[in-house]
Amino acid sequence: MAQLAVRGIFQDGKIIPLEDISFQDSGDVIIVFLDEDQSRYETEGWRMAEKRATEDYRSGKIKSAANVDEMFERIEAMKFPWT
Repeated sequence: MAQLAVRGIFQDGKIIPLEDISFQDSGDVIIVFLDEDQSRYETEGWRMAEKRATEDYRSGKIKSAANVDEMFERIEAMKFPWT
């Protein structure tokens, strides 16, 4: 099943989506209540970054490593245009 994050509010014992839901199939959901200090997740910039990350994950652009040492070796071997 596709993974989707939708912003919403909890009001009068109900969860009310504040965004369109792209599919209507029944399925399991995870409801996460955000603390007030987590309001950064409600910004347009955060939502766009999450969307880009999801697209990168689905298209296979995310690299992985077997452990932290391997991850740092890969990062340190990368050539960046600003170096």
